Formats: sequence, C-alpha cells, structure tokens
Amino acid sequence: MSKKSLAFTLSEVLLTMTVVGVVAAMTIPTLHYQKVRKEYTAKLKNFYSHMENAILDMQAEKGSFKDLREPGSYHDSYLWYLENIDPYYGHAFVKDNGDSSNNKVYLKDGSMITQFYPGRCMYIDYDINGDKGPNAMGRDRFRFLFCFTDASRTSWFGNKEFFFGPYCGPSMSAAGTSRQALINQCKSSKMYCTCLLQNDQWEFKDDYPLPF
Repeated sequence: MSKKSLAFTLSEVLLTMTVVGVVAAMTIPTLHYQKVRKEYTAKLKNFYSHMENAILDMQAEKGSFKDLREPGSYHDSYLWYLENIDPYYGHAFVKDNGDSSNNKVYLKDGSMITQFYPGRCMYIDYDINGDKGPNAMGRDRFRFLFCFTDASRTSWFGNKEFFFGPYCGPSMSAAGTSRQALINQCKSSKMYCTCLLQNDQWEFKDDYPLPF
C-alpha cells in the first residue's frame, strides 16, 4: 500500500491564507474600534472628573463660581480659563492665537481644549486627540459649557447649582428626557452628542450615532 503524502498542496496553502486574510480583515477593524471606544471613554471620564475637581479647588481658594465675571471676548474667555481653571487643572503647553476662538490649551495626556466662545455660557471644545484628525464634533471633539448666571445654568444644565457641564440645552436638560431623544438630537446637531455621552456615563454604546 502506498503512503499518502502529508504535505499541503499549493492550492490548499493559498486557500488557508485567503481564509485567514478574510477573518483578519473582518476582525481587526472591530478590535480597533473597541480599543478606540475604551480610550475615548477613559479620556472623557478623566477630563470631566478633573474639571469638576478643578472647579471645587478654585472655589476653595477664590470663592463661589457664582461671583465670577462673564468673559467679554474670545481672548478674554481664553484668559479667563487660564486664570480661573487652569491653575487647578494644569496643562502641557498653550497656544495663544489672540482674539479668536482658536486659542488652544494642550493637556498632559495629549488631549486639547479649544474654541473659547464668550457669553453667558462660555463654550469650550474638548478634543480627545489634540490636533490629530478628524477634529470633528461628536467624533473626537465634544462641547462643554461654563455658565455664569442662574438662568443660563438652569437652562443648559437643568440646575442653577451646576457651573460646568455638557452642551445640552433646555429640551435635553429637562427631567424625563428619553435616551432616544438624546440620540435623535445627537444625529441632528452633533454638538449635543456630549449630552448623550454624559447620559451613558461617557461610554460609546453600540448605537452611538456617529463613527470615529
């Protein structure tokens, strides 16, 4: 009886490599997406927690946030942040672009705060990966507010005792707002995605409306 060859034929090797390639092509993007989601969640949680602690430390030294003045210009907003919040939060370096919204505060973990908009609520954008793309709202960039009046705090956060929080607005901060309403609002206006993420404990759920 002749012995059967135990060697693989070329066609068998090529077929195996093709199958492995297809499986890798399907698996690697999923693993990468999961890794990015965890990284983004960790950074958002860290940012929000550090910001709340910075505000508490500021109040312990300077008094209530309710006594703080409202910034009057883009550059004034940037300087207000450096004077009142940054000493208790810290940064790696800053980039002062004058009286524009494009001033930047780079944080030690590679993230960045930019877009200092003045007003009764001062807007800032937190960018998880700094200048690295896509720099798109709701994807790697998320909007937060400092609000300077009881009326604005009640309107945006649903509570006049909150000084800092996500970009929510009157309809989103109302008690009983459904999660589906938050998802719909995120889809229609990406600035509101920060409100959805806070609702979800800063986690990017499988039904998060935007890709990374």
